[in-house]
Amino acid sequence: MPTGSHKILGVRLDDLTEAELRAKLVSFLRGDKPKVVVTPNPEFLLSAMQDPEFRTILDRADLSIPDGAGLRFASAALEDMEVLKTRHTGVATLELLAALCSLEGKRLLLLGGSGKDPEIVAAGFKVKFPTLDVVPLDPGIVDDVTPRLSEAVLARLASLEPVVIAVALGQGRGRRQGKQEKVMAAMKDRLPSVRLLIGVGGAIHTLSHPKLIPPLAWRQRGVEWLWRLIKQPWRWQRIGRAVVIFPVVVAWEALMRKRFVTAVKRVSHELFR
Repeated sequence: MPTGSHKILGVRLDDLTEAELRAKLVSFLRGDKPKVVVTPNPEFLLSAMQDPEFRTILDRADLSIPDGAGLRFASAALEDMEVLKTRHTGVATLELLAALCSLEGKRLLLLGGSGKDPEIVAAGFKVKFPTLDVVPLDPGIVDDVTPRLSEAVLARLASLEPVVIAVALGQGRGRRQGKQEKVMAAMKDRLPSVRLLIGVGGAIHTLSHPKLIPPLAWRQRGVEWLWRLIKQPWRWQRIGRAVVIFPVVVAWEALMRKRFVTAVKRVSHELFR
């Protein structure tokens, strides 16, 4: 496991500062081989516990960027090492990649997203980063059972020659995570121009609807979930998995490791920091 990384419920999380993340992404853009970047959140970890293929894909990723305040508390509960210090939201990471692609002269392709969201985000990026070469592409229906892009879509991607592909394909069967990551793993070696594949989940949808982005104070306190619940109450099941089921699973894991009291002390310390 790389230095500065954590292992929570079997999933690796790379703890990088903003500057370190930026440098790592630039190195990927300038490299000569495709890299896969995943952005685990509490839901990812729950899904990985039930899906060995998904867990393997996460483990083999070139970079695993933690996204979700709950991961910090899970780190405090289940590890004796220094607590996970940083997290990077999907929205912030996608915006950072757009800025880097603009500076580096690399084409960014937005794959997936619902309705007109990708076009809206692409247009917004062009305003914010005038030199950015950004292209939205609808991959059509992607099967949940064996997530793969059609040969026609792969051919279209190859013709566009993107350097970065931000993949937003939503959930797989049973509302589990992993669909977009399995698609990335399947196409990693099929597109010669690509240097970076990243799963961005709902970041494209959020960026196309600015009112869904929580205020800074909410983000700093790690309660984005409450803002989203207020704005999108129909997402209560997904939010519940992250803020109710995940903490219960972590608490049970701490109990099984006979460190429940230690976990309570460490988590309490993080809550009051």
